[in-house]
Amino acid sequence: MAIAPRNSRRSSIDIWPGFVDALAQLLMVIIFILLVFTAGQFYLSEALSGRDQALQKLQAQVNELGDLLAMERRSSADLSAQLESSLTERGQLAGKLRDADAIVSADKEKIELQLREIESLRRDLDALKSVRADLEAKVAALAQQQAPQELSALRDRTKELEARLAAEAE
Repeated sequence: MAIAPRNSRRSSIDIWPGFVDALAQLLMVIIFILLVFTAGQFYLSEALSGRDQALQKLQAQVNELGDLLAMERRSSADLSAQLESSLTERGQLAGKLRDADAIVSADKEKIELQLREIESLRRDLDALKSVRADLEAKVAALAQQQAPQELSALRDRTKELEARLAAEAE
């Protein structure tokens, strides 16, 4: 084989080593990009799983708040029912109280009237007692004044009856 002159070697350009270098650099760029995408995917999956966990926590809180709201609504409905029954009962009690006040007022008027009558009767009784005492004193005074006259009349009558008895006995 004859050695080709130097000129002929230079005229034919060997592009294979440059092609291999370019492919190697392209492969390194692709591997780097894949590495960046993989790392990004890892961080994004971590962020998404963290977000999913936070979303689950928030959903649990929303459920808990919903349950609390439902309990509060039931409690509010129960309290409303109790309030309604209390208001109704208060109205009934107020009516009963008004009726009781009316009865008490009527009874109070009756009692006052009866007390006035009792006081009037007491004054009348006291007046009658004093009149009785006066009359008893007058009767006693009259009895003392008429007692000697009656006594003599009774003696005369006794003598008369004794005489009649003696006459009849004879």
